[in-house]
Amino acid sequence: MTAVEEPAELQARNRKTVQEHLEQAYAAVDGLIRKSYSRHDMETTSLLRDLRSNINNLLPEIRSSGLDTFHSRKGNLDDFYASEKRFIESSERFYQTVTSSSEDIDVFKLQQLLTAIQRNFREIIPVSDDVVKDFKIRAGISVVSEPVKETSATVKAFGICREVPTNAEISSGPSTMEIFGIHRETPIDTRTSPTGQSMGIPMASSSYNVTIEPDGRELPPHLLASLYSYFNLLEQKYSTNHPEISANDVYIGDKRWEFEKGERYIRGYIYDSLFSKTITFYTVFKPFESLKQITEFMQKEADRVPSGQYLSLCVVGVEWPEDIIKWAASFFHLRMSLFIYDLATGVFCFNKELKQSERFAFWHNMDKETSKLYDQLLEILEQYGAISIVEASKELGMEQKSTAEYFKKLLKAGALVDVGFGEHKYALSISASKKD
Repeated sequence: MTAVEEPAELQARNRKTVQEHLEQAYAAVDGLIRKSYSRHDMETTSLLRDLRSNINNLLPEIRSSGLDTFHSRKGNLDDFYASEKRFIESSERFYQTVTSSSEDIDVFKLQQLLTAIQRNFREIIPVSDDVVKDFKIRAGISVVSEPVKETSATVKAFGICREVPTNAEISSGPSTMEIFGIHRETPIDTRTSPTGQSMGIPMASSSYNVTIEPDGRELPPHLLASLYSYFNLLEQKYSTNHPEISANDVYIGDKRWEFEKGERYIRGYIYDSLFSKTITFYTVFKPFESLKQITEFMQKEADRVPSGQYLSLCVVGVEWPEDIIKWAASFFHLRMSLFIYDLATGVFCFNKELKQSERFAFWHNMDKETSKLYDQLLEILEQYGAISIVEASKELGMEQKSTAEYFKKLLKAGALVDVGFGEHKYALSISASKKD
């Protein structure tokens, strides 16, 4: 490098660029899969699907793992710049190769280039105090009189806040956290990746935001480990799945889906338009000591949810009292589902008589897999052979209009065919049957 650059800002900018490269590469690989499939090149199609899966597995690390994968690496300022250069250059090579691939697809080469990104990402040098000090010396910045900040520049660069209250004052200029669009109370409007994940572009607030703050109390090591494992599992599920049916039975599998994870919470949104959120999924460590406390708190929060929006909320605690468990099992509100999870006992409780709660339980529980809407439809078609919109809407739990729109997408994609001969009935296409 010809000139020194501020380490935290450089690292933040590079990480964002690589994230965008991978998200755009995912879309490009999707296109390559369709081309190879149309040519009946099943071997290349299979290899490309593996590549797409590997991109999807790496993306959550790039988005939100912070320094977990490379915090043990050490080096001086020159080492830092060298590692950042390798990281960004490997990403650019992969991106250029993927997007320029057309007829002759060298999937093996693409896999090698993706592996290089992963390796270079894990060899990144963190922005340590020594790196910052070396930078300031070279840049001619005083290193004597500057006060020590509570949160390191490296932590800010990746938007990781550990036990920092959300009402803490923020400086007037854009922080490196804002570069990644991590805001406690400001939703993030994003361009959508092919998996529906957030690309982290800050936008204006919408009409409703969850106000429940995570509890920062100390936990015994075994409970802290359980807490981290739980939220890591949720992050994996949010990264690889997309909500498909709303609280009012509308198909939302094509709506924008984004999420953010903190140390003791995870929050996901379904957007109906650029700014309008329709569903908020929020899981947070928030123990309550008494039934009176939790009932009053939850009623106020549920009443804040505007008409046309829905909140799926799970509060995590330790050894919930019996009266709270019984109350949660009967909780009802038109615009909110409530779940409680107990770290100590593994109890997961909600009102199982509510269709919405049954539908959204996966986004808060410990299940690793959920049945996709298309897979449910395949099972139904195996039973019926052919099915009408009315029958499908009942079986899938969607309103008829939304089911009809969903079927139109499948017809256009060649997954279904109309076999009704005057009475519209739909069956799985021959090509889709062979594919499955």
